[in-house]
Amino acid sequence: MTAAARPAPPPVARGRLPLIGHGLHMWRRPLEFLDTLTAYDPIVAVHLGPKPTYVLTSPDLVHRVMVSDAADYAKGRSFDKLRDYLGNGLATSEGSFHLRQRRLMQPAFHHTHIARYARTMAETATARAASWRLGQAIDVTREMYDLSLAVLTSTLFSTTLDERLAAEIRRTVPLVLRGMYTRVLDPTNLWQRLPTPGNRRLADAHRRLRNVIDHLIDARRGSPPDGEPDLLTLLLRAEDASTADTMTSQQVYDEVVTLLVAGTETVAGGLAWLFHELGLHPDADRELYEEVRQQSGAPFDLDRLGRLPYTRRTVDEALRVRNPGGITIRRAVTDVELGGHHFERGTEFIFSALVLHRNPRCFTDPTRFDPDRWLPDRPAAPRGAFIPFGAGSHQCIGESFARAEMTATVVAVVDQWRLEPVPGKRVRGVMTSTNHPRDLVMTPRPRTTAARP
Repeated sequence: MTAAARPAPPPVARGRLPLIGHGLHMWRRPLEFLDTLTAYDPIVAVHLGPKPTYVLTSPDLVHRVMVSDAADYAKGRSFDKLRDYLGNGLATSEGSFHLRQRRLMQPAFHHTHIARYARTMAETATARAASWRLGQAIDVTREMYDLSLAVLTSTLFSTTLDERLAAEIRRTVPLVLRGMYTRVLDPTNLWQRLPTPGNRRLADAHRRLRNVIDHLIDARRGSPPDGEPDLLTLLLRAEDASTADTMTSQQVYDEVVTLLVAGTETVAGGLAWLFHELGLHPDADRELYEEVRQQSGAPFDLDRLGRLPYTRRTVDEALRVRNPGGITIRRAVTDVELGGHHFERGTEFIFSALVLHRNPRCFTDPTRFDPDRWLPDRPAAPRGAFIPFGAGSHQCIGESFARAEMTATVVAVVDQWRLEPVPGKRVRGVMTSTNHPRDLVMTPRPRTTAARP
C-alpha cells in the first residue's frame, strides 16, 4: 500500500494541551471527558504520556481486544504502577500465573458460597438501613462504602472487624486508591519520586493497610473459623489441582488487598449512583418498592433474585448509565489491525464501560435512566456494548458476589426507606480508580406513615 493510500490516522480527542496532553482533563473532569469520546467511532487518540493511547468506542473492537484476540494484548503500563500497591493479584497479574490464581480462587465464588454470603449481605444491609432516622441527612456514598466494607469483611473474615482495624481500613483504602489513580495519570512518572505531603500520606497509608491485612491473614492461619469457611479460609486452603501447592502468604495478601479495593469501592459507587438515580426518578422508585413489598418477609436467597425482575433491571440500568468502573488499558504485544488502522507492537488501548454504555450508537437516549430498556421485548444491546464487569479471561471473578450484594442492599433499603435528594445539593461524579458520586446527601423517608424513633 502506498503512503497516499494509507488510511488517515485515528482522530485526536479535542482539548489536547502541550506536554500534558489530555491528562488534565482526565484528572479534573474525567467523567465529562469520557462522555465526549462517544462522539468518535470506532477509535480516538488521547495523550496521557509521550505517545498517544487509543480509546476504543466500538463494542466490536473491545470484544476483539478483550476476548477473541486477547492473546495479542497484555495489560498496559498503568498496571505496572498498580502492582506497587495491589501486588500480583487478579487485577494486575496476567498469563499463566493469572490463570492459575483464577483457578485457585474460583471455588470461593461458587454459587453455593454466594448463597451463604447473600444471607450475610441481607442481614448487614437491613441492619445498616434500620440505623437511619427520619429526616436524617446522610452521605449516601459514605454509607454505601461503610456498608460494602462491612459486607466484605463479614464474608472475607467471617466476623466484623474490631473498630480499630475497621477504622484503619476506612482511612487507608481511599488514600491508596487516590494515590494509585494519581500515579496512573502522571505521564512523566516523576511525581511519585517527589517528597510531597501527598506521597508521604500514600506511603504511610499503604504501610498501615499492609499491616492490617498481614495481621488478619496471620490470625486466620492460626485460628480457622468454626463452621462454614469464610473467603479468607477458602483462599488459604485452595490447592493447585496439578501440584497440590497452596498460595503463599504474599499471594494471599495480594488477592485480599485486591478484593478489599475492588469489592468495596466499586460496589459502593454502583449503589450510591443507583440511589441517586432513584431519587431523581420517583416513578422507578415506586415500581421498585411495589415489587420489593410483594416479597417482603421472604428470606433473601439466590432464588429470590429470580423473583425480582424489576430490581434486576434497575441494577443493570444503574450499572449501565453510571458504571462505577474506571478505565482498562491493554498493550499490543504484536503488530495489530483495528478499525482499519495498523498499530505497532507496544501501542496501548483504553476502553471504558462508561464510554460503551453511554454510546448513542449502542443505546437509545443513552444518558436517560430507564430500567425498562432491559425488558425482554426490547431490542437487545449489541454484543459487547454492556460489560459492567469486564469481559474475557479478566472478567471480574466477583460478578455474582457484587450482583448479590447490590440486590440485597437495594431490597433492604427500599423496603424501609425512600431516599430523597436534598434540595440545592449539586452531585458530581469523581473518578479515582472507580467512579462514584461526591456530595450525594439524601434524606430517608419511611415507607409507612409511622415515624421511627
